[in-house]
Amino acid sequence: MNLIDKAIGANPWKIGNDLVPDAKMPLLMGIVNVTPDSFFDGGKHATPDAAFEHAVNLLEQGADILDIGGESSRPGSTPVSEQEELDRVCPVVEALAQLSSISSDIANPGHRHFYISVDTTKAKVATEAMRLGAHIVNDISACTMDARMAGIIASTGASVVLNHMRGSFGNMQNDFTPYSDVVAEVSEELLAQAKKLETAGVDPQKICIDPGIGFGKSVRDNLALMHSIEEFSTIGYPVLVGTSRKSYIGKIPGLENSDRLIPTVTAGIIAALQGASCLRVHDIIEAKESILYLEALKSYGTV
Repeated sequence: MNLIDKAIGANPWKIGNDLVPDAKMPLLMGIVNVTPDSFFDGGKHATPDAAFEHAVNLLEQGADILDIGGESSRPGSTPVSEQEELDRVCPVVEALAQLSSISSDIANPGHRHFYISVDTTKAKVATEAMRLGAHIVNDISACTMDARMAGIIASTGASVVLNHMRGSFGNMQNDFTPYSDVVAEVSEELLAQAKKLETAGVDPQKICIDPGIGFGKSVRDNLALMHSIEEFSTIGYPVLVGTSRKSYIGKIPGLENSDRLIPTVTAGIIAALQGASCLRVHDIIEAKESILYLEALKSYGTV
């Protein structure tokens, strides 16, 4: 496909009562890790207060969604208990919900229009986050690690991100089953999980799929997935792409010493041209500027 000649429109995603994006450019999901062992910030925002401050900064930079995570999935990470994850995530979600015009009084001038996502594989954490005002459950296991998750998503009316993953939690880069055709297999596995959620009563418009860049894939697999975002868009669900600063970028010849920012921005542009509905990123300012420039080009018919 020639991306310059054929830019694909994003599939809409229902979040709360909103069907977004209402434009052809993707939403930006800002990453907020309330963990001491994040691969990117190294625990810089590990306390609820620091995480809340970082989240507000991301909003000011242009984030549409804030993704709050209390358990690292980086290589070598150790799973945390349900209670510890609740203690990390819930105060941040509760504080942010007071700012969101989606879950609060929109007439209050201090409120802002944004969405809150919780990055978790635990149904209890998802339940509490939704009760406190979250809108999205971002499950990196595509709802396979906790058998209760599909029912919780259905009963709470949450929107959901189904992230594809192979291999065990925290060790997925070392023990995943190799792919014969990564694009076909990831598509098939995500579609199967999406249909299970629909059977459980989840609104199909609230389901977003994520090919899981870096989650139990080789460098070649990740590049093949990035090349094929359009194929995921044609499945019919909105597509989230999360490739921000990931380690596979540094394994590409010539990028061994990169801070991975420019490759991340480039990947976001490629994903947007192929119909991604949402980009999950650490660097909101850079992603926002690149998307605004791409939107300007599209308005003039350049792409």
